[in-house]
Amino acid sequence: MSAAERNPGDLMAAAGDVAAAAVGLASEAVQPISFGQLGPKPSVDKDAKRNLDLLLDVTIPISVEVGRAQMSLDEVLNLVPGSVVALDKKSEEPVDLRVNGKLIARGEVVLVDDSYGLRITQIVDAAGRIESLR
Repeated sequence: MSAAERNPGDLMAAAGDVAAAAVGLASEAVQPISFGQLGPKPSVDKDAKRNLDLLLDVTIPISVEVGRAQMSLDEVLNLVPGSVVALDKKSEEPVDLRVNGKLIARGEVVLVDDSYGLRITQIVDAAGRIESLR
């Protein structure tokens, strides 16, 4: 004989005790959640500045391109001090400022305290940068 057949009342009492214990346990385990005050959304400028701050000490190559020339390997091997290499730009044309190999600006070469410098005269827009890749 099973336990239910012997004393059905005992089984019902045991089931009631289990249900009461489950309700008591659930009420002790559940705790109310409290959320903090929502503040104003951080501005995009702050996030962008924080991201930019992470990159401020990263070194990137910057070059000023005065002009270009195509030469055969034989011509390169024959270069000696005093050789002149003809470039594809005229002397009055602006030179290109390249950052990491990409055209960013154009300007003119200036002399600053016995050193060469670049006075930027034009920042290249997105369309100009795309065009320079072709």
